[in-house]
Amino acid sequence: MGVTRQVKVSDLARIGALTEGWKARLSWGDAICEDMRGEYADDTLRLSWKVETEDKDGHYVVSIPIRISWSPCNYGGQRPWLLCPYCGRRVSALHLSSNARQLACRHCFRMTYATRNTDDQDRLHIRRRKLFRRLGAKGSIDRYTRIPRRPKGMWRSTYDRIKKQIIQTEMDLDDAFMVSSGPLISRILKRYPPA
Repeated sequence: MGVTRQVKVSDLARIGALTEGWKARLSWGDAICEDMRGEYADDTLRLSWKVETEDKDGHYVVSIPIRISWSPCNYGGQRPWLLCPYCGRRVSALHLSSNARQLACRHCFRMTYATRNTDDQDRLHIRRRKLFRRLGAKGSIDRYTRIPRRPKGMWRSTYDRIKKQIIQTEMDLDDAFMVSSGPLISRILKRYPPA
């Protein structure tokens, strides 16, 4: 299930949505949900919105109560948390489903980070690209992209450290390639021994 939008507790706190008696009209920034309304009372935030349907009525109203939990901060005050309407987990953000009818945490939607679905080589490629971007590289970055010159304003020691990290990542990529292709190379050498 694709997930498109999220409700963050920090955004709600910033607009004053977590104060008793709050009521307002909200928007997602685009027209995925029409006429969204929110109200807060008794540590519960209720969000309601219209979703277009193919019925003769033309819309469907979704109303979801979200409980708010508070935890004490080290230096006074309290931090708000959203409780997932489905699993009750304490989270900082809830995500809207692609059909705009459900609001749940990333665990309920089984969302993972992109790097969790990659192998070691892909993670190394991602790391290499991030290091190149820190040096101001633009466009696509492949194996043959040269390390950029030191950006204006960057300390030489910082540049040298990032450059070393890029070189180490490239060596790790070579090692990972050899490990992953080792069985293939040995099968080819068995089948076609060198003359």
